[in-house]
Amino acid sequence: EESGVLKDFPPVITPEQALEVPRKNLMLIVTGSQGERRAASAQLSRGKYLGIELKEGDTFLFSSKIIPGNERGVYAIVNALSEKGVDIVDDSNGLYHVSGHANRPDLEHVHRLFLPDMLIPMHGEHRHLREHARIGLEAGIASAVVTNGMMMDITGDVPKLAEHIEAGRTYLDGSVLIGALDGVVRNRIRMALNGLAMVTVIMDEQDQPLGEAWVELMGLPETGKGGRNLAEVLETELTEFLDGAGRKLLSNDDKMDEALRKIVRQVSMEEIGKKPEVIVVVSRLAAE
Repeated sequence: EESGVLKDFPPVITPEQALEVPRKNLMLIVTGSQGERRAASAQLSRGKYLGIELKEGDTFLFSSKIIPGNERGVYAIVNALSEKGVDIVDDSNGLYHVSGHANRPDLEHVHRLFLPDMLIPMHGEHRHLREHARIGLEAGIASAVVTNGMMMDITGDVPKLAEHIEAGRTYLDGSVLIGALDGVVRNRIRMALNGLAMVTVIMDEQDQPLGEAWVELMGLPETGKGGRNLAEVLETELTEFLDGAGRKLLSNDDKMDEALRKIVRQVSMEEIGKKPEVIVVVSRLAAE
């Protein structure tokens, strides 16, 4: 509106000012048409947002089609609004439709309005970025397709690649930031899906098992087929293996880890139909 592009647009006010406007004269433009849980639409359906609350008799317009896969989130908002007595109108009646994705004439119109020196498309799939950049080049605008991790130099007449940097999602795990490719999230998902078995073995000074193997389970059934205690079954199998193993294997932590891990996964598959994640701890007593 300030740039003069949007003409005859109704006055825009703050959320605080909106509280003073009669409801019949007020229109809210809010995010979340695809059911995003933290967006304004979802928060309004659950209660207040920025002090504003929807009430019985209000009308809520969903301006876009539901993207396949988002149905559950959208319908959750619709039903929550309905429980408040809010009337829902969507594009199924064919009266209106608003898209957030500009077509070629729209993009060309925006280029003519702003007359940019450079164009770096930043929204859409890669094929959309390429096509948008092509539109810019045809109009004489210096354009480039930039993907995650590309650092561009825009100090010249055309955008140039300066360097590549590591990019990706970052998660806040407690008070620590971890990268999506660090393996932390992947390992946690695997433990959640498969359960965890921890095997502890103590070896004496002559590299012989000291007592039986000990197994602790997390996120796994206590009993397997036939009602047998799963931990006890695993401990028996592991102890029998260790008693018959040769010195070459018993003196090598890596080989023991591999062998014990394999036994736990095989026996668990037979007993409960699942192969858990396995941690093997080998403690060796040192000779004085």
